[in-house]
Amino acid sequence: MNPLSCKLVVLIIAIAFSLIGVGCETARDREEAALLNIDSAPHANLVKQAKKDWSWITGTTWRVDTIEGQKPIEGTELWIRFQDHTWMTGSAGCNRISAGYERRGIDGLKMSNIASTRMMCSKPAGTMQQESRFLHLLENIDAYHAERDTLTLSTNAITMLSFTRVTEQADDQEEDQAMDLQD
Repeated sequence: MNPLSCKLVVLIIAIAFSLIGVGCETARDREEAALLNIDSAPHANLVKQAKKDWSWITGTTWRVDTIEGQKPIEGTELWIRFQDHTWMTGSAGCNRISAGYERRGIDGLKMSNIASTRMMCSKPAGTMQQESRFLHLLENIDAYHAERDTLTLSTNAITMLSFTRVTEQADDQEEDQAMDLQD
């Protein structure tokens, strides 16, 4: 067979395959087409709402209500406060803490570079173990959910920490205590 005949046969086969494929849309083809035609406006509104929601979360002190469903040890005060767009401060019960944080998507949250003072608190009993657990949970948080007076932090869609908004009067007292520690 000469080279021209070979090219002609290949061309005829290619045309035949293209004709057979016409109108044979697969489920995957439909899914890919649907992804290309997604209207992003509703998602943009969700992101805008998430930013608006976050604005009242920052600058507010959130007191820990539960750690993995359990109340904190009586006599310990655990709280966090998100500052600006990337920084968090708080108390782990005995020691002061700070961390970087990054919001991801609509409800994603990741803590990083968690640091704490290094005091030892022997009373109430179990304080240091609770603090260690609290810090470990913060390191592994991947999402948040907030409503008017409650904040929950979760890992793999399981609530690890729940918080209640602290009133402004209590906020002022905690800020005074924080300033005393810095002096």
